[in-house]
Amino acid sequence: MSLINVKNNTISEKLPSNITFADNQLTIAKNQVFDEPIKIVIHDQKHEELKILVKENTQVKIMLELANGAKDNNNYIFHFAAEQNTNVKYLLVSEVQSENALLEHYFSLKRDAKLELVGGFVSNKMVAKMSVDLLEEGAEVKMRAVAISSENHVQKVDVFITHKAPYTYGDMTNIGIASKNGQIILNGVEKIEAGMKQANAFQTLKGIITDDAAKIEVNPILLIDEYDVKAGHGATIGKIEESVLFYLRSRGLTLEEAERLVINGFLQPVIDEIEDEPLRERFVHLVNLRI
Repeated sequence: MSLINVKNNTISEKLPSNITFADNQLTIAKNQVFDEPIKIVIHDQKHEELKILVKENTQVKIMLELANGAKDNNNYIFHFAAEQNTNVKYLLVSEVQSENALLEHYFSLKRDAKLELVGGFVSNKMVAKMSVDLLEEGAEVKMRAVAISSENHVQKVDVFITHKAPYTYGDMTNIGIASKNGQIILNGVEKIEAGMKQANAFQTLKGIITDDAAKIEVNPILLIDEYDVKAGHGATIGKIEESVLFYLRSRGLTLEEAERLVINGFLQPVIDEIEDEPLRERFVHLVNLRI
């Protein structure tokens, strides 16, 4: 695994020859296949901007970690661009303790670029804006985001996917899990602009609450200005099914253990993508503390 630490807009490590950094932009060279993930750790409390560019015909997995224990305001701005015929897995883990954090992340995909985007949000109070532009034919994004809030946590996750070319594909599955008096707002907006025929837009938003004081709001929104498309959305909010909990408890589990087992099942797709062992253990531990 290649580790890149970013602090005060600088990188101290010597980068591999196929990765460069200049003017706050990390560039991954073209025609590359990376067998190991690239892990990027952001250390700044207020990181103005970082750009990540994946050049054409490259296949890579990127892990971006935000971990900050400070309680003051945090602001993060990221830009990610994938050029033609790239294949990228992109994992974002946000573990920010700020009482007022803002994360803005902008993605743009060119012709036949494929992006699998996974987000895990276990911050205290954060507004996260994830915006994906499908700029050219064949661009494709599949997104899975999970937010977990517990006592006094408030997280708002806004996901925008915009089809700016025909023959594009966008699919989002966003899940919010809230316990105690935690709050989560999930907004999923997908837009197909006029003339973008044969675009596909799908979204699923789910909310799971484990306490009557918890609050989750989900808002799936499709904005379609073209007839020749496929699109669909759905949203559900509720507690874990009593029949499932009853079955697990009949096998000797406590109520808390049964709830934790079911919720970890929802989280597994995110956990499976965290190949860094210390980060995975910390993420799982923090999640289980919250639920």
